[in-house]
Amino acid sequence: MPTIIDEILLKISELSDSEDEPTPDTPLIGDDRFLDSMSLVELCLFLEDTALSFGFTFDWSSEVAMSKQRSFFRTPSSLAEEFERQRLNLS
Repeated sequence: MPTIIDEILLKISELSDSEDEPTPDTPLIGDDRFLDSMSLVELCLFLEDTALSFGFTFDWSSEVAMSKQRSFFRTPSSLAEEFERQRLNLS
């Protein structure tokens, strides 16, 4: 069974124009980002749909979401950690 990080990496691969494969540490935002802004929005919508299938609402609109230093959108790994945190309803 694929993990959420596997699903995120697969979705990023589908959304990217790059021939490179994303890794758990691939930058998603910032100067060397892997995805353009439209692809990042599509990734968010994918996460919303995935969260609904798990029975919760994924909140990707917090004030720190787009901060280069603190955002959970920094890498696929940090995004998967936040997804799991919200799924488990951890504050």
